[in-house]
Amino acid sequence: MFAYWRVSGIGKVRKDLGANVRSFRKRAGLSQESLAEKAYLHPVYISQVERGEKAVSVEALWKLSRAMHVPMSALFRGV
Repeated sequence: MFAYWRVSGIGKVRKDLGANVRSFRKRAGLSQESLAEKAYLHPVYISQVERGEKAVSVEALWKLSRAMHVPMSALFRGV
């Protein structure tokens, strides 16, 4: 049971973080493809992050925040 709680908690963090990335991307008027290009990441990776399917590294979060012109801390709001 403890292990399940930890895994499901991580899944929620990924989904919440991904939702924040999607929200800021849309506010910036960027498609997933254009964000990927600006952040030097693959568009499939952006899609996976936004859906909470992929664990995102600190480096990737930094690239995303710079590409969208938002503080990295903003991506963690409500997470």
